[in-house]
Amino acid sequence: MTHQVGRRPRLRGLFVKLMAAFIIVVLTVAVLATWLAGQATRQEFHGYTTMAGQMQAQRIAPYLADYYRSAGSWDNVEFALTYTPSGMAMRRTEVGRRPAWDMWQMMDAQVLVADAQGRIVADTGGELTGRQLDEASLAVGAPIMVGDTRVGTVLVTTAGLSTAQDDQFLNQVNQAIILAVVVASLVALLLGAVITWGVTRPIRELTRATEAIATGDLSQRVTDSSGDEVGELATAFNLMASQLERAESLRRQLTADIAHELRTPLAVIQGNVEALQDGIFPLTVDALEPIQAKTALLARLVEDLRQLALAEAGQLPLDRQPTDLIDLTQRSVAGFQPVAEAKSIRLEVQGPAELALAMMDAQRIEQVLANLLSNALRFTPEGGAVQVKVSQPGPEWLKVRIRDTGPGIPPEALPNVFERFYRADQSRARDSGQEGTGLGLAVARSIVQAHGGAIGVESQPGHGTSVWFTLPAFSTGG
Repeated sequence: MTHQVGRRPRLRGLFVKLMAAFIIVVLTVAVLATWLAGQATRQEFHGYTTMAGQMQAQRIAPYLADYYRSAGSWDNVEFALTYTPSGMAMRRTEVGRRPAWDMWQMMDAQVLVADAQGRIVADTGGELTGRQLDEASLAVGAPIMVGDTRVGTVLVTTAGLSTAQDDQFLNQVNQAIILAVVVASLVALLLGAVITWGVTRPIRELTRATEAIATGDLSQRVTDSSGDEVGELATAFNLMASQLERAESLRRQLTADIAHELRTPLAVIQGNVEALQDGIFPLTVDALEPIQAKTALLARLVEDLRQLALAEAGQLPLDRQPTDLIDLTQRSVAGFQPVAEAKSIRLEVQGPAELALAMMDAQRIEQVLANLLSNALRFTPEGGAVQVKVSQPGPEWLKVRIRDTGPGIPPEALPNVFERFYRADQSRARDSGQEGTGLGLAVARSIVQAHGGAIGVESQPGHGTSVWFTLPAFSTGG
């Protein structure tokens, strides 16, 4: 039963979570950007107006210095402000005894003149006369110098006259900033939604493909050409799906092969037993021999399958000891000499006089040699030769090669010779009363690989076959 509850909500949840995170980031950046831009605008605007006032004050300061030099004090200095720095007269009017200068008001400027002690002696705004200015306020004004003596300070500012206009200007700027940030945020959110949807698309495909595989459809694959982590995940998924598909194919093939291999000996056993029961065959030793042979074949088949299962699970027990590989090979070859002599096959062992010991399980490797020698003798015609060569190609490895003069193996069959129950030529599967299980090479490969070695085959039709395997050498320092 396939559990699929919650698939869609999880995907929507991932998209919503990513979008929620993106929205939070965008809103945070928008608020900070708006606030920082407003503060920067206000500071820059204040700095600009202050600098403009300082420039105007520096232009007025020399004329006020001339006034102080001629008058000897700041009495009636407000009348000196009726002249611009260029000498143009400014119209003076009386508004209820308070002097006002239309030109300064038209310029949205307020002029303050302070004496040497910082007390305001003239104010075009008519509101601050007599007040004391602090050092910070005096610092932004222009000094009025008579010789080397500072007799006063002049300040030109718009703060007292145009606060409303300044606020209106800053508000308009802030509104423009907010509008720009809102539009940019909306565009960013739209792009984020598109990007997030694209990022989650491969995950949705992976989920659908995974569910299809869970229902038994192992042909599912996902396409993602990106080189990021999602692309690596898609590649790993496709590799997993391919391995599962291959494993399932091998499982089905193994089931069919086992059923096929069991069917023949069981049929022979059943037929012979029925013949004995019906009195067709007399109950003699000869009549029981086929039953015994097929029973032995079934026992070998079950044992080989058990060893393969243990090897594939990484649980094949190995009793590794430093062993003389040449001696073990010679003993194995000696056991097959009668079979070789019966077919007039020359069976010999070659190897150096001195060879490093092999780190191996002697009984398991003897089983490998038995399987390989059995195959070589089975497919070598009468009068042929089987050569077993032991060598040490490197300080860490020993190598055994078994070469026969048989008909060879077709090139298309070479990649499959170590698979279970595979036979390159079914017509030659069984001969001379020696019946194999079809698992010999598969068992040999599992044992060699369990030792950390490698096994391979080389063959050309008409030129014999050479099967080799390697084993780790025993190191006295390891």
